[in-house]
Amino acid sequence: MKLTNNLSITINSTALYLLSYLFVFFIHQIFTILSALIFSIPVEIDYTKVSFLIYRYAWTFDSVKIIYSTGPVICMILSIFMLVVAVRFKEYDGLLKMFFLWGFVHSINLFLGSALAGALLGEGFGHVLIWMFMPDTGKMIITLLGLFSLAAVGFAITRLFLLSANSYFNKQEPSERPVFLFHQVLLPFLLGTVIIAAFRFPLNYYESLRLITPLMVILPAFLNSAGFPVFFFDEDPRKIKISSSLIAAAIIILVIYRIGLHYPVRL
Repeated sequence: MKLTNNLSITINSTALYLLSYLFVFFIHQIFTILSALIFSIPVEIDYTKVSFLIYRYAWTFDSVKIIYSTGPVICMILSIFMLVVAVRFKEYDGLLKMFFLWGFVHSINLFLGSALAGALLGEGFGHVLIWMFMPDTGKMIITLLGLFSLAAVGFAITRLFLLSANSYFNKQEPSERPVFLFHQVLLPFLLGTVIIAAFRFPLNYYESLRLITPLMVILPAFLNSAGFPVFFFDEDPRKIKISSSLIAAAIIILVIYRIGLHYPVRL
């Protein structure tokens, strides 16, 4: 029974991880495309990336700055909304609150992770830094700030991850937390990342790094989880089961995304 419960928790959280990623990723891509169209730059979209159909010499500092920073900045704003909702409904015993908590992780990652990956690899947001003629020392500082900021976020939202247990249990002992976090947080991250990478394959180094940087949020949550007391939730009976609607939604949206953008679309 315990194995079945853990499997249900993992599957539900993985589905929510995928759904929240797709939502945040679509928002990121939409605003990136809109910013390019504002500068009258044609774009080509497929399931792996957004390509800008422009000669290198035609780029300007304003276009580079706006196009490559709009997505991350919008995600920073979106992360605030996601966090507010996640905090507001932290005592709600439904599964949907994990959508907003995962959404916060994805949003803040596409902001901080983009800065980190861009400074390190010179791609994506890194083009903005290059056009600013930022020295390597400055890029290294941004990389380190990104790493430490993601870790700080992980420590800050540990309690929210732990409180998500009230969707399945009436009480949570400190000794139960490593197993719960493994199935509610770490395993869904690993499975979700593999699924996303498979659907978006092939990925460049920049996109690949942005997929794995949420680990810098998740690991600190594990380290910080032992410092909390026993959590007592309400006494309403809980039934741990797989949400077929969440799984169906994740599969349908992933398939539509993959098939719909199999052939590049030009705007």
